[in-house]
Amino acid sequence: MSERMFENKVVIVTGAALGMGRATARRFAEEGAKVCVADIDLAGADDTVRVIRDAGGEAFSCKIDISLEADNDRMVDETVSRFGGLDVANLNAAILGDLTGFFESTAANFDRVIAVNQRGCYLGLKSVGRVIRREGAVVVMSSAAGLMGWDLNTAYCASKHAVIGIARSAAPAFAAKGARVNIVCPGTVSTRMFVSDPVEEPIIPPSELKMPPFRGVAKAQQVAELVLYLSSSRASFITGAVHTVDGGAMCAFPPT
Repeated sequence: MSERMFENKVVIVTGAALGMGRATARRFAEEGAKVCVADIDLAGADDTVRVIRDAGGEAFSCKIDISLEADNDRMVDETVSRFGGLDVANLNAAILGDLTGFFESTAANFDRVIAVNQRGCYLGLKSVGRVIRREGAVVVMSSAAGLMGWDLNTAYCASKHAVIGIARSAAPAFAAKGARVNIVCPGTVSTRMFVSDPVEEPIIPPSELKMPPFRGVAKAQQVAELVLYLSSSRASFITGAVHTVDGGAMCAFPPT
């Protein structure tokens, strides 16, 4: 059996109760990592932990509101206390907010989305940066909406543009610690954020993943595989970079 990619590494995944975060946490565990499964939905995080443990992995759940500095610090401190350090963080948690036209949108919704997505990214990077080990890696989740306009969701779009700016601005400070920061921008993924009734796909060997139709809908695991690559030593000279995983959605006009 080949050596697992993250054997004995310590990983935090936020927003790991469902969707991309859940798939990513499961894949890290399959590759030998000890995983902090963090989410505001503690019952969902507990279920992800159960799935990981049933498969022979090691994980614990942590309830976190990423917009709160104390919650981010507590998540990091508990991870270090349990597992002895921190090697990788996938800052995936976010909210979508209301889908509405620009003039129909509200300041209250805008403030709520910015408080979670933008502030949460900033606070998460600050917290994990305190303790991340040399040769560690952080992958921050933005969105294809962080690279273009979205007339139905100004707040989400603005927050995801900001996430890219925050993460790229943090990259030099992390480099001084011997660690890397990268950004992933998914397109449409089969999760509850974008699909009304998503079906959770089983985790399969990466070699068996099939390419969706051009500009189609990705499986959560297809995004997770990119997160794992960017978190690994295979990506040792990649930092401060933006990586789109959208099935070509933005390479032709009009975008989907």
